[in-house]
Amino acid sequence: MSCPRPPSDFQRRIPDVLAVPAGSRLHRFYTAGYDPIFFDRSRSGRFGSPNGRYGVLYAAMTEAGAFAETFLRTPGRTLIDPAFLRKKAYARLTVGTPLRLVRLCGPAMAKIGATAEVAHGGLPYDVPQIWSESIEAHPIRSDGIAFHARHDDAELCCAIFDRVAASIVEEKRIVDLDQDWFWSLAARYGVGFAP
Repeated sequence: MSCPRPPSDFQRRIPDVLAVPAGSRLHRFYTAGYDPIFFDRSRSGRFGSPNGRYGVLYAAMTEAGAFAETFLRTPGRTLIDPAFLRKKAYARLTVGTPLRLVRLCGPAMAKIGATAEVAHGGLPYDVPQIWSESIEAHPIRSDGIAFHARHDDAELCCAIFDRVAASIVEEKRIVDLDQDWFWSLAARYGVGFAP
């Protein structure tokens, strides 16, 4: 089955919302050398704006979710290339004001006419971006989307719209990932260091 588009009555449906309290932490692996708080306006991300009208910051509710979405993109690969690892850094972010994220997971999907393909399907991202645009324009004025990670569907991730950019603050940054805490995350997925 192909990825469904938002139904014609989507703007009249009431989506389920995940409340993220002020003070909550989000986790993100990003390209080292750049600002970890980056609201991407390109069409390269799953929930990016189809026309660049708004930016999207991708993060996860846990370090494991962020790891899965960054380092498990090639199914079956069990080794992390040292050059790729050096290009990545980690940031823990704090939410300064409460966020309201439309749930694009669990029973909430049926209520809005979505399926798991929206968050878990492969390229191209045309239809997920149409969902993003419909959610961003929905009358409830949510702050983004909550979805399960494609590479570990037990983990919850989020795509945050740039209208709340001022409420996302960097709390901690780690540029050298070759540390025990990182390899403990990798071990959870049976992933190691390429010689």
